[in-house]
Amino acid sequence: MRRARGRHGFTLIELMISLLVLAILAALATPSFADFFERNRVRGAADDVVSLISNARAEAVKNDLDVSIAMRGTGTSWCLGANAAAATSGGAPAGGALPCDCADASACQVGGQRLVVASGDYRDVSVRTALASDLFFDSTLGALAPLGSHVLTLTSPRGKYDVSVQVGALGQARLCTPAGKPPMSEMPSC
Repeated sequence: MRRARGRHGFTLIELMISLLVLAILAALATPSFADFFERNRVRGAADDVVSLISNARAEAVKNDLDVSIAMRGTGTSWCLGANAAAATSGGAPAGGALPCDCADASACQVGGQRLVVASGDYRDVSVRTALASDLFFDSTLGALAPLGSHVLTLTSPRGKYDVSVQVGALGQARLCTPAGKPPMSEMPSC
């Protein structure tokens, strides 16, 4: 007489309990993931703005041409674009850089490349504080002309996080977290 071997596998009850535990864990983790994506979306936009400003400043000095940075739009529909002055010809001095319309796909050229950061790349990231005026980098030193400091503040989709991009008189940009907003890793308070 043969004995039946033990069955291997899961019963329906065991499978349902496992799925229930998995569903509870997923429900608990969802707010953390949403917060993670919100924080990274506003941080990514701010990092790209700093990169655009740094690249525009470097190109101004490298090519010995003035460069302007213009911001257009408000709320969740905004863009920032850099435009270099026209290259010199025949020994004539270069003219000034004209602000560009960053919504125009053919505008905002620096060093032969389009230099634009747009809100479409950062869904629902909005501008809380826009640049008060266009920025102009001097071709000789890469300093802002006229001297002064400028601030651009970006807000995360649900408004929990803010990141300020501060541009000093010498044209150097830095990121910071405004007072009253949750801190972000490796970013000082303003």
